[in-house]
Amino acid sequence: MRFPSIIFSAVFFLLFNAVNGQQKIKPEKLQEDYQFLLQELRLQHQGLYEYIDEKQTDELLDSIGATLNSPMTQLEFFEKLWHVLALTNEGHTSMELPKKAMVKIGLSQSFLPFTVRVMDENLILTQHFGKENEDLKNGLRITSINGKPTQEILSELYPLMPTDGFNETAKREWIGGTNFSLLYRLHFGKTRQFDLVLEEYGQAQPIRLQIPAVRFTRFKRKNAQLQSIPMEYNRFKFEQINDSIAYLSIPSFGEDDLDYETFYRNSFRKMDSLQIQHLILDIQANGGGTEGNENLLFSYLSEEVIRKYKQVTMLKKPYLINEADPYYREDKWAFSDSIASRGDFTLYSNYYSDLGYQKPDYEDIFQGKLTVLTSGKTFSGGAEFASMIRMTDRGIFIGEEVGGAYEGNVSGYSEFIRLPHSKIEVEIPTVHFQLDVNPKQKGRGVIPEYIVPQTWEDYLKAENSKKKFAIRKIMNQL
Repeated sequence: MRFPSIIFSAVFFLLFNAVNGQQKIKPEKLQEDYQFLLQELRLQHQGLYEYIDEKQTDELLDSIGATLNSPMTQLEFFEKLWHVLALTNEGHTSMELPKKAMVKIGLSQSFLPFTVRVMDENLILTQHFGKENEDLKNGLRITSINGKPTQEILSELYPLMPTDGFNETAKREWIGGTNFSLLYRLHFGKTRQFDLVLEEYGQAQPIRLQIPAVRFTRFKRKNAQLQSIPMEYNRFKFEQINDSIAYLSIPSFGEDDLDYETFYRNSFRKMDSLQIQHLILDIQANGGGTEGNENLLFSYLSEEVIRKYKQVTMLKKPYLINEADPYYREDKWAFSDSIASRGDFTLYSNYYSDLGYQKPDYEDIFQGKLTVLTSGKTFSGGAEFASMIRMTDRGIFIGEEVGGAYEGNVSGYSEFIRLPHSKIEVEIPTVHFQLDVNPKQKGRGVIPEYIVPQTWEDYLKAENSKKKFAIRKIMNQL
């Protein structure tokens, strides 16, 4: 269950088809593709009617279908289908145009040569891939582009971002990096030059610049012009803060080169030997990964074996496609009453998939106070871990609303379909992980007791705003 890679292969393909032009598809063929997609979503995706009831969802789907009454390019049809995927309210669903368009990637000299981050509603420049410009530096705030205020730009781009349920914090995180430049080009069209207004922190005088557009092929490390600002929450780290407080950063549950079992064991044994009383656990960059790594981490924080999921299910079609798969057999999938369910043992927090983990020794389980740092980037398996902490009241949360839904997600195994005429490819996640919770409001992530975004000022100092707040709060309680 990984952080979704949406966009951004999809946007790549979308943009380069736009650059090179397309033949138009006849309405009857658009309708055939559209009905084929709806049929497959209904047969394989359990999220389609999860947040909006079936009657209302079908009415919305019919209204989209009614617009397919005139010839459209592949690109125009692709944009229509984004509205369909949005109705799944599931960030693991994705879509791509045909891969043959890849050969034309990056040839259009029409991209804003920046990477960015949204921090506390500020759009911050983090890298420049154009020609050297002494007026540009990491950490400038972008206030307008081509005469349009950045808040207006963001409000127009956010609807293009996927999300679990009705979450907004994930959109602010996922629009960062190169995605902003891609989405800006998609939504606002082709331009050769960008008129920018920027601000330096603490300076009243704005910086006005004209920056030429670049090809997307220039977005390479060797062309980066600005010094990067490394943030500690993006790496695995154990740190003793003082005699009673420790900090542990787990930015992913899917790092292939890391021995999670050894890293967890060593970190928690250090805490025991140091007699740590307060642990700050940082998962604000954790977008998920391999199922089981989040359960193992939870087992170092509680000796209780909890019922994590109400159920783990799959619809009939994807189950029948894969019922002979050895992994399905290992997880004890069984079909009954038109739906497949995964073995009961997988519902509990001591299920580590096929990872071969051992339960931690009792003396290694941390018994002290726990503070968890989260953001909109905390997704998939990272969000499930946050839900486990919330459902057991094991700790408090500081940061921003978790990007994944509190009640679970549709992810795991995926099926890929190709629409017959447009050749658009859709990835449909098929496993519904329903956490054993009863949220007050469905479609929202775990909401912290203390809302603390990453601030612009702290970013410039490479400081972790959420960690700073947590330390100050704990120290005031001692």
